[in-house]
Order: sequence, then structure tokens, then C-alpha cells
Amino acid sequence: MKRVRQGILLSAVAVGISLIAAVCRHSVEEIHYRKSFFPARFTVEEACYASIVELVKIAIITVPVPVVIAACLCLLHYFHKEP
Repeated sequence: MKRVRQGILLSAVAVGISLIAAVCRHSVEEIHYRKSFFPARFTVEEACYASIVELVKIAIITVPVPVVIAACLCLLHYFHKEP
């Protein structure tokens, strides 16, 4: 039973990290899409603003994920100490 709990918690951590990576990758691809869509008018300043908007989106979408990861790691630590 202990290995099943550890497997579930480690799987949750892996899924959380994968979710954060997927959201970040999507944001980078969206910036590249915008840059290719408006090549003549997409200035460095606008690229900076687009990056800030994407960073805020990443923060909003992934805020609960680090909380879940931290809870899973705390539970792993707690269950590891059990005799």
C-alpha cells in the first residue's frame, strides 16, 4: 500500500510539472505566431508586452499546480517517515 501511495503522489508531481511545461510551451508558440503574423509591425516593445501578457497567463493558469506539487511532496515526506 505504501508503494501505491508513493506512486500516486509522484505521478501527481510529474503531471503537474508536465502541465506547467505545456502551458509555457504554448505561450512561447503563441508569441512566435503573433510575430510571424505581424512581421512588419511587431516591434521589440510590443514583443515585450506580449511576453508580459503570456507570463501573467502562465502565472494565473499554473498557480494551483505548485501548491499541489508541494502538498504531494509533503505527503511523500510524511509517509516516508511512517514505520
